[in-house]
Amino acid sequence: MSHDPTIEEIQLYDGITNLASVLWTASASVEGLSTSPKMFSVMLFKRLWSNHQGFTVLWKEGRQLEADIILRSAVEAAICIAANFNLKDDFVTLMRQDAIYTALGQIKMHRDDGDFDFVRMAEKGLREMRSKLPAEKKAAKLDWKELANAGGVPQLYGFHRHLSGFSSHVTGFSILRDVDNAALRPLQEETKSLARRTHLMMMAAATLHGTMIHSGMIDQLEICRLSSALTLRLNDVTAKGLDSPPLQ
Repeated sequence: MSHDPTIEEIQLYDGITNLASVLWTASASVEGLSTSPKMFSVMLFKRLWSNHQGFTVLWKEGRQLEADIILRSAVEAAICIAANFNLKDDFVTLMRQDAIYTALGQIKMHRDDGDFDFVRMAEKGLREMRSKLPAEKKAAKLDWKELANAGGVPQLYGFHRHLSGFSSHVTGFSILRDVDNAALRPLQEETKSLARRTHLMMMAAATLHGTMIHSGMIDQLEICRLSSALTLRLNDVTAKGLDSPPLQ
């Protein structure tokens, strides 16, 4: 059974793409300190918009695995946009904590490898990052579930977990589902067809969430209003689900 996207779904996706493009044009002229929540929102939306474009190209080429890897990155960017909007300066602190956590891991790896020139250089950067972190804060890895809850987008965390287990990461399930098996082949093909359609809507939802929230952050009120209208359409299309007539 084929689960091709419906005409309505394709039109909705294209509408979200166009609106995100307009918002990126507006975002590119925003100026401010690189440490401000507003500029963090710009940087995050830049990544989301880039991911959206990359996903679209790969999806149209039928390269589902590569598209799914980018989709997961887009979901992360959308989660961060939402968390940044609600947490403001506290989100910037979380990013610094994560940067220090990553740097510490890299320094240990290179010290174990005997690359002491890199260690000295990295430790200098680490001291600079720590100087901007509140004394009571320690290095900490980003927690996607906590970020999604803080941003009020738990559904995006659901997307993140799904993609991590079923396609974007190397897992037993993601590998074994592609093993050729004559008995399972019809089910495998149907599953891939369904994922192609549902993941397109995941990308639509991630980009739309990011567009609506980021437009509010940089005071693009008309884009925010249009995003809200598209959200109602997306909810309606999603509710129809697979009962909608397929794209011919």
